Amino acid sequence: MRLAVLSLLCLLTACFTEPSADRVWKCSVDQPLCPEGQTCVNDWCVKDGTATPDLAMSSDMLPKAPCTDGFPIGTKGAWACRGKFSPTATKASGLCQNGFKLCTDGSLISDAECSSSSVKGFYFADLPAQGLNTSVAKCVDTIPGQGAGGMWYGCGAVVGSIATTGRTQFPCKNLALATYCDNQILICNTAVLVLDAQRGENAANGVLCCP
Repeated sequence: MRLAVLSLLCLLTACFTEPSADRVWKCSVDQPLCPEGQTCVNDWCVKDGTATPDLAMSSDMLPKAPCTDGFPIGTKGAWACRGKFSPTATKASGLCQNGFKLCTDGSLISDAECSSSSVKGFYFADLPAQGLNTSVAKCVDTIPGQGAGGMWYGCGAVVGSIATTGRTQFPCKNLALATYCDNQILICNTAVLVLDAQRGENAANGVLCCP
C-alpha cells in the first residue's frame, strides 16, 4: 500500500513540475509562453542566442531557422542573420533562408529590441535612408532626395567600422537606427536602392530577416 501511495504521489508531482528548459516546447505569437532563457520563434521555444532548439529531434520536427549564423530579435519572428553579401555572390536576400526574406520595415521589432546592447553587430533592412547625416535621416521619397542610399536602416550597432550607427529624428517604417555606407562594412550602389545591389564586407554584421 505504501508503495502504491508513493507511486501516486510521484505521478502527481510529475504532472505539476515546471517545464524543463532543455526540452522543446510549442508556442505561438499570441501565447509566447516559454521556459526562462527561451524565446518563441515560428511556433517553437528557442534558446536565446541560438538558431535551433537543443533537444535532438527528427529534421521534420525542428523549426526551420532562417540562417545558420544568427539569432532572433524580439518575439515576433524577426532574425538577425550574420554574413557577407554581394550582388555578384551571395546576395543580401540569400542570407535569409527557409521562407524568410529581407525585412522591409520594423513592424516585428520594437525600438527597444532593435537598439538593445545585446544585439551585437548591425543588421540591415531592405530600407535605404536619405539625408545629410544619420540624425536627420528619413525614408527615401518616391523621387530620391539628397544622399539617398548613402545610409541604410536596421538594428544594432555596427561592428568593425569607422562609420557609426546613428539614431534619426525621423523613424522610417518603425526603424530609427541607420548606418552609413563605407568601404569596410557596406559598399553602396546609390544608383540601385535595393539591398541586393549593395555589398556587405564584414561578417560580424548582416541583414534582418522576416517571415
